[in-house]
Amino acid sequence: MTKISDIGEFGFIDAIKEHTLFHPENVAVGIGDDGAVYTTTPGWQQVAVIDTMVQNSHFIIGQTATWHDVGFKAVASNLSDIAAMGAVPTHIVLSTALAPQMDVDDVIDMYRGIKDICRTYEVNILGGDTVMSKEGVVITVAAFGEIEAGKALLRSGALAGDVIAVSHTIGDSAGGLDVLLAGQDGYEHLKKAHQYPEPQISLGRLLVQHHCHSLNDISDGLASESNEIAKASGVELVIDRDQVPTSRELKAWAAASGKDIWKFVFNGGEDYELVFTMAPDDFQALQAVYPAVTPIGTVRQGPGRVLLRHDGENLHHARGDRDICLVMAASEKKTEDALACLEPQLVHDRENNAALLFALRC
Repeated sequence: MTKISDIGEFGFIDAIKEHTLFHPENVAVGIGDDGAVYTTTPGWQQVAVIDTMVQNSHFIIGQTATWHDVGFKAVASNLSDIAAMGAVPTHIVLSTALAPQMDVDDVIDMYRGIKDICRTYEVNILGGDTVMSKEGVVITVAAFGEIEAGKALLRSGALAGDVIAVSHTIGDSAGGLDVLLAGQDGYEHLKKAHQYPEPQISLGRLLVQHHCHSLNDISDGLASESNEIAKASGVELVIDRDQVPTSRELKAWAAASGKDIWKFVFNGGEDYELVFTMAPDDFQALQAVYPAVTPIGTVRQGPGRVLLRHDGENLHHARGDRDICLVMAASEKKTEDALACLEPQLVHDRENNAALLFALRC
């Protein structure tokens, strides 16, 4: 097998530079020069995002990922950030650190994943940089998009009285990762959700049209993202846990593995679905044209925090990878007893018999 070290940087560029422009009319200079030159739409503002994936940290080849889905997902995570602004993705540039011993076919497969998602969303690949790495592959993608001037959707716009809603189902990617790490057959929907997430571009655009007040994509878990909205907006989000939509496969995997489904939902991340708030009438209008959205709570005046309503009897204290604390309790007394043993920051909402859900570090 031919290795990257055998063909060098310029041979590598020659191997991947074809079929990279899906809107060539917007690009004056693409791959092959010191910089790319592209045009922008008059009256629209530009959006820029960036994200990095590191081998054996974000993905394990042969266990949780193939090279094709690594390329696909590296772009998908960025396009999801574009969607979370309500914008249209237009271009990407990327930087890859490749191990010299990598097979050229594996690198081409990774770039095939990049091109496949860019083709789907008609995003131009303008170029990038490649270096050699001693510690495995690192891929960084910067994505660009555009939105009508003054229309960008932010985390900071949530208003008291808003509906809180999410798209599709939540927790599938974390469930898929768990299935892959366990080496379990089946659960193809969960595996696909983890390896080939779909950025919600079309929904983001509809949210602009339907006067959405605040928006975030679910990359670090519903707990983290809802707290980001609450803190940025200076309001209180009240989420009804039992209204959060979960898939049949996630329920089946949680039951088969004996794991708490709500940890996948609130702390898992990498769903790249959207969580947003908007006026109730506007939400009904949105739901009429895009049914795959579910109301999960309401916004009210209060400090920047999230309250989680739950009618069950068990109390759980769980930490996610961003130090999320999640407390669920049925009775006030059980909550008080449990909180005495937990961090003092956990606050019980006596009026609504809900427990505070918040990020200790965001």
